Amino acid sequence: MDSRAELQPWKPGWQELGQLERRELTISGVPRSYWLARPQRASSPGPLLIVLHGSGMTGKAMAKFTGLATRGPAAGLTVAFPDGWKGVWHPAHPPVDEPSLDDVLFLSTLGSHLEAIGVAQAWPVFLAGISNGALFAEHVARHGLLPVTGLFLVAGTGLEFSRRVMPRPLLRTTVTCVMGTSDPSVPYQGGPLGRRGVPGALLRRRMVKHGELPGGAIVVGAEQTCGDWAYANGIMGGPAIAELPPAPENLTVTSKTWSAPGCRPVALYRIEGGGHGWPGGPQFLPPRVIGPVSQHLDATGLLLGMADRETARATGRRILQRGGEVN
Repeated sequence: MDSRAELQPWKPGWQELGQLERRELTISGVPRSYWLARPQRASSPGPLLIVLHGSGMTGKAMAKFTGLATRGPAAGLTVAFPDGWKGVWHPAHPPVDEPSLDDVLFLSTLGSHLEAIGVAQAWPVFLAGISNGALFAEHVARHGLLPVTGLFLVAGTGLEFSRRVMPRPLLRTTVTCVMGTSDPSVPYQGGPLGRRGVPGALLRRRMVKHGELPGGAIVVGAEQTCGDWAYANGIMGGPAIAELPPAPENLTVTSKTWSAPGCRPVALYRIEGGGHGWPGGPQFLPPRVIGPVSQHLDATGLLLGMADRETARATGRRILQRGGEVN
């Protein structure tokens, strides 16, 4: 893995949306929307990447936030950005106002639908998310509700209630987690989600309406989550630790990688003093509110590199047309 590539943010970046299409499906009687970005000149469908937004966002915002609307298709991937119901994903229970809502069925139907209409391959499939989207993605993969080749988590780890029910993830899959140690919303070491002051009280009330039960807002620490996945993948040893090359006036990044021959790897990128955001993406709120978002680490590049390596592992061929972007 080339650490220089990991530390090169995409300069034009998150503002480009490319040819993003809005589409709809009806799942259990509930209309659901998603945004689709796909290679325009590909001779065959690309592998599918599903990207889940955080609480209060939309799929379109996530496409802009990450730069994946352009960088994904340019790399040979079909990228779907589904919209959560009223901006939220529901790992435990459907919301009070929409008891028929089924987010897991939405994701699985979306994948099979995109294969059926010829815009994505059936395999491999990658799942990524940030914040509430990352917590939901980890829950889905942990319980084997959507078979995925790779799982990519940013500013989100696992939910304690989900881990309690399923201590050892059912899937064997490659996992990458990117977390800041000073994230005020999702604590690196685990514990209750950060919901402080009046905004936090309003958010707690809102999440109860979205089906959140008492104790449902407690997260697992980043290193414990990665350790769970390493164990599920058959890796018995501890991680190899390396500090990525520093950059002036930026946050230090340490990588921890769990690996063993014949096993799918697990990687954790620990951003010292990092906050709640997508590294290489925008500082969407002031650092005093969400902490600093690293511009030194390219999370989108890491995700594309993982997809490239795992596609080669699954199919025997690489997909990315990177021009040196990721190595």
